[in-house]
Formats: sequence, C-alpha cells, structure tokens
Amino acid sequence: MYHVLFLENLVKMKLLFVSALLFWCILDHGASGVDIDGVSVKEGDSVTLHTDVKTKQQEKIRWYFNDTRIAQINGDHHKICTDVQCNEGTERFRDRLKLDHQTGSLTIMNINTTDAGVYKLLISTSSMDSEKSFSVTVHEVPDVERDKMKRKSAKEGESVTLDSDVVKNPNDLKVWYFNETRIAQISGDLIDICTDVQCDKGTERFRDRLKLDHQTGSLTITNINTTDSGLYELQINSSRFSIIKTYSVSVTAVPDSAAAAAVAVSAVVVVLLVAAAGVIYYHHRRSIQARKNGKKTLQDQDQEIGEEESSLIEAEASQMVAADRKSLDQTQTPQMSFPGEESTVHAKTQSTGADGEESTVHAKTPLTGTDREKSTIHSNTPSTGTDREESTIHAKAPSTGTDREESTIHAKIPATGTDREKSTVHSKTPSTGTDREKSTVQAKTLSTGTYREESTIHAKTPSTGTDREKSTVHSKTPSTGTDKEKSTIQAKSPSTGTDREKSTIHSKTPSTGTDREESNVHCKAPSTGTDREKSTVHSKTPSTGTYREKSTVQAKSPSTGTDRVESTVHTKTPSTGTDREKSTVQAKTPSTGTDREKSTVHAKTPSMGTDREKFTIHAKSPSTGTDREESTVHAKTPSTGTDREKSTVHSKTPSTGADVEESTVQAKTPSMGTDREKSTVQAKTPSTGTDREKSTVHAKTPSTGTDRKKSTIHAKIASTGTDREESTVHAKTPSTGTDREKSTVHAKTPSTGVAKGARVNQTETKRIK
Repeated sequence: MYHVLFLENLVKMKLLFVSALLFWCILDHGASGVDIDGVSVKEGDSVTLHTDVKTKQQEKIRWYFNDTRIAQINGDHHKICTDVQCNEGTERFRDRLKLDHQTGSLTIMNINTTDAGVYKLLISTSSMDSEKSFSVTVHEVPDVERDKMKRKSAKEGESVTLDSDVVKNPNDLKVWYFNETRIAQISGDLIDICTDVQCDKGTERFRDRLKLDHQTGSLTITNINTTDSGLYELQINSSRFSIIKTYSVSVTAVPDSAAAAAVAVSAVVVVLLVAAAGVIYYHHRRSIQARKNGKKTLQDQDQEIGEEESSLIEAEASQMVAADRKSLDQTQTPQMSFPGEESTVHAKTQSTGADGEESTVHAKTPLTGTDREKSTIHSNTPSTGTDREESTIHAKAPSTGTDREESTIHAKIPATGTDREKSTVHSKTPSTGTDREKSTVQAKTLSTGTYREESTIHAKTPSTGTDREKSTVHSKTPSTGTDKEKSTIQAKSPSTGTDREKSTIHSKTPSTGTDREESNVHCKAPSTGTDREKSTVHSKTPSTGTYREKSTVQAKSPSTGTDRVESTVHTKTPSTGTDREKSTVQAKTPSTGTDREKSTVHAKTPSMGTDREKFTIHAKSPSTGTDREESTVHAKTPSTGTDREKSTVHSKTPSTGADVEESTVQAKTPSMGTDREKSTVQAKTPSTGTDREKSTVHAKTPSTGTDRKKSTIHAKIASTGTDREESTVHAKTPSTGTDREKSTVHAKTPSTGVAKGARVNQTETKRIK
C-alpha cells in the first residue's frame, strides 16, 4: 500500500516538474524568440515597419539596421533620436527616418537600394524583452521608368491611370489620398470598397469619375480637369508593415473654341480702332499746319471730309465692339472672361533689305487662373538669304503652380543650305518642386546632306534631391550612309549621394554594313565609396560576318581599397565558324597588397570541331613576396577524339628563395583507347641550394590492357654536391598476367667521390584463372 502511494506521489511530482519546464520554455521563447517579416518595395517608395504596440513610460523601443542603432524612443518621450542623433557618423538615411511617438513604428521615406537589409526591433520592459526582425528588399528602378510611373501628364478630358504595381493580397488594405483627403479604398477580399463621397462625406470632388481595379487596386481618373492636378498617395497597409507610393499628376487646360474665336474678333476690333486713331491724328496734324499758313486748300476740305469719315468709322467701330461684347457675354458662361491683347509691329529696313515682324498675344483666363503670353518674331534678310522665326509661349497656372515657357527658333540659310530649329521647354511645378527643361536642336545641311538632332532634358526634384539630365544626339550623313545616335543620362541623388552617368552611342554604316553600339555606365556611391564604370561595345559587320562584343567593368571600393577590372571580348566569325570569348579579371587590394589577374580564353572552331579553353590566374602578394601563376589549357578535337588538358602552376617566394613549377598534361584518345597523364614538379631553393624535379607519366591502353606508370625524381644539393636520380617504372598487363616494377637509384657525391647505383627488378607472373 505504501509503495503504491509513494509511486503515485512520484508521478505527480514528475508531471508538475514537466509542466513548469514547458511553461518556462514558452516564456523564454516569448522573450527571446525572433519573428522575421519580409517586405519588398521599389526605389522611391516609403515603407513603415509596425511595432503593434502603444508606448508606455516603462517601455524602451530601439531600431537597428545591420547591427547599427538608427532610432530610439522611450515611453515618456524622454529620449528620442533618429539616424545621426543616435549614433554620430552614421548619417546613412539623412532625414529620411520618421518615428511614430504613439507606437514607435519606423517609416523609411524615399527608400533606395542601399537601404535593403535586416531591420531589428527591440522592445524592453521591466518584465521582459521582445525582438522582431524585418527583411527589407529594394528593387532597383531605372530613372526613366520611375519618372513614367510617378509623374503623369494629361490634357483636360483625358483619362489617367495610377498603377499600384503590386500583386493582390487578401490581407492588404489599399487607400488612395488626394491632397491628404481619402478618395478611394479597397481591401484584398473586396469586402471594404469605396470611392469619393462614399469614403468621406462632403468630398464629392470627382463626381463618379473614379474607377478602382479590383485585381490590383489601381486608380483611374476619367474626364480629368485642371482642378485634379496635384499629389496622389497610395497606402498599402498590412498588420506588420505599410508601403506608401506617391504620384504627381499635371493637367493642361484646353482652350475653348468659342472663347478663342471671341478673343480673335476682339483683336480685330482693336486693330481697326488703332488704324482709325492713326488716320484721325494724321489729318489733324495736316489741318493745324495749314491753318498756320493761313490757307484752306482742297486738302483741308478733304481733311474735313476725312475727319467726318473717321468719326463715322470710330462710331462704327464702337458699335462693333459693343456688339462683340454683347455676343461674347451671350456665348460665355457666368463668371468667365478672357481678356486678351494682341500687338503687331512690322518693320522694313531698305539698307539691309531686312523685313521684320513682331507679334504678341496676351491672354488671361480667370476660371483656371492661367496667364498666357505668346510672342513671335519673323525676319527675312535678302542679303544673306536668312529666314528666321522665333516663337515664345509663357504660361502660368495658379491651380497647379506650374510656370511653363516654350521657346522655338527656326532659321534657314540658303548659302550653306542649313535648316536649323531649336526648341526649349522650361517648366516649374511648386507642388512637387520639380524644375524641368527640355531643349531640342534640329539641323539639316544640304551641302553635306547631314541631318542632326540634339535633345537635352534637365530635371531637378527637391523632394528627392535628384538632379537628372538626359542628352541625345542623332545624326545621319547620306554621303557615307552613317546613322549615329548618342545618348547620355546623368543623375545625382543627394539622399544616397549616388552620381550616375550612362552614355550610349549607336551607329550604322551601310557602306561596310557595320552596326556598332557603345554603352558606358559610370556610378559613384559615397555611402559605400564605390566608384564603378561599365563599358560595352557591340558591333556587327555583314561583309565579314563578324559579331564582336567587348564589355569592361571597373570598380573601386575605398573601404577595402580594392581596384577591380573585368573585361570580356566575345567574337563570332561565320566564315571560319569560330566562336571566341576572352575574359579577364584584375583585382588589386592595397590592404593585403595582393595583385590578382584571372584570364579565360574560350574558342570553338566547327570546321575542325576543336573546342579550346585557356584559363590563367596570376597573383602577387607583397606581404609574403609570392608571385604565383596558374595556367590551364583544355582542348577537344572531335576529328581525332582527343581530349587534352594541360595545367601549369608556377610560384616564386623571395623570402625562402623557392621557385616551384608544377606541370600536368592529361590526354585521352578514344581511337587508340589511350588515357595518358604527365605530371612534372620542379623546385629550386637557393637557401639550401636544392634543385629538385619530379616527373610522372601515367598511361592506360585498353587495347592491350596495359597500365603503365613511370616516376622520376632528380635532385641536386649544392651544399654537399650530391646529384641523385630515382626512377620507378610500374606496368601491369592483364593479357599476359604480368605485374612488373623496375626501380633505379643513382647518386653522385663529388665531395666523397662516391658513385652509387642500385637497381631492383621485380617481375611477378600471375596465372589467369
């Protein structure tokens, strides 16, 4: 009985102990277990990493990026810091971090590829510590594609689609904002959907002009107008993180045809009034002059008649103006007016023969607030034959804040046959801070037949700090048939400190049939100190059938001091069928002093069936003084079936004086069935005076079944004067059952005058069962 009770108590104690152990494990996992969430974004987006807590006085929240503290907040807000405030000298994010004082969530704005990595969150309380990790992946987006996605331009009445560029996720909630007002919302499971007034009562701005894509959450604005210009924001919310995308929409007003006609009529009336006033002034001056002379001539009578006619003309003009104003008021809607002013100056200069005309049109549109001015200068100079026209359009749109100026200069010079046009468009948009200028020069020269076009786009965006310039030069020369295009893109991003330049030259020459493209990408990243340049030259020559591509990548990393150059040349020649590729990698590392070069040559010649590859590695290490070179040549020849490989390793070490060379040749010939390998090792050591060479030849011949191996060791020792040679031959022949080994040792020692030789022959004949 007592034994049973004792066993029951023992079992209860074990269960209690196990339960306590499991409870402790759960607590320990809650304290030290690390959850890892992954989020993938594109360059230029913003991302918020959620803590899922509300800060209290006893809580301390710290954020780390790659084990470097980048943000911290206490529940009582006693200590708050971000980036350089937390850790001096780590100004990686440069005012792109934002902390939520209520939850401690971290927002990374205008993210770039250098921000990719693991972000660690530590939450400390008096009772326990918890840790989370977020793996952030940033996908690089070309500048051209980013501008196309983030900046949308349209005319009134058109439709604009803002792409979410994300895959549908049932757990995500997508919310669209316009000037911080919610205008649309959609959940992944389509339970929560709204647009415009449904989302926020009293904000019926778009009036059934918004459409949501139920698959992607993309937003389409139909029948767009100038009041829809501005910033749009998309927030993609999940339980652990939020992604924020911004879009800039610019809408250009389209002039009303009736209003334009009214402005034109008013301009004609103004011209008539000016002409009438000129006639009246002219006759009035003549009348005064005649009265001074005390005469009243027929001209005076004509003048009086003219004055009466002028009065009638002025009265009729006034009636026309009143009628035009009345018709204008009838055709226009209330609260709309288009005050316009048109001025024309025409001048001829007989001495030079120049005929010039300057025209200016000024219009204001109160409805949209647009202030527009167009100026045109047209001149002909017979002496040089020049025909020149300059046109300038200046427009301001208060609704969007855009200040736009377009200038065009067109000139023809018959003497040289040149026809040249230069166009410049300059615009500023305060809402996004963008300052953009596009310049185009187009020229034709009849004497050489050259057609040349040069285009430059320069844009600055203060919000991201990006300074971007794209330049394109396109030329055609009929005499040589060359069609050449050169494109250059230069971009600077102060947020990341990156300075990037991409240059491309594309040319075609029909006379030789050459199609050549040269591309160069140069990138500097101060955050990592890397200076990288990639150059590619691609050419085709139909006359010889040669296809050639040369690619070079050069990178410098100040942090490690490495200077690396990678070069690849690829050529194809259809006439011989040769396909050849040569690749070279050279790297220098000052910290270790290593200078390393790797070269690979791969060639195929279908006519002979040869496939040849040469592989070379050259390395120098100043710390040890070793100079090492490794070379491998691999060749296959289908005609003979030979597969041959030669490998050589040569190294010199000045500290020990060792000079070692190891060479191996391996060849297979299926026609004879021979598999042959020759290996040679040669070493010189000046410190001991040793000169040693080891040679091994191994051959297998399936036709006879012979397996033969010959090994030779030759050594000279200068200190003792010994010259020693050891030779071993081992052969097996299954057909006769012979297993034969021959060994010879020959040594000379001049100091003692001893010459010693030993030979051992051992032959064993095995019976074949």
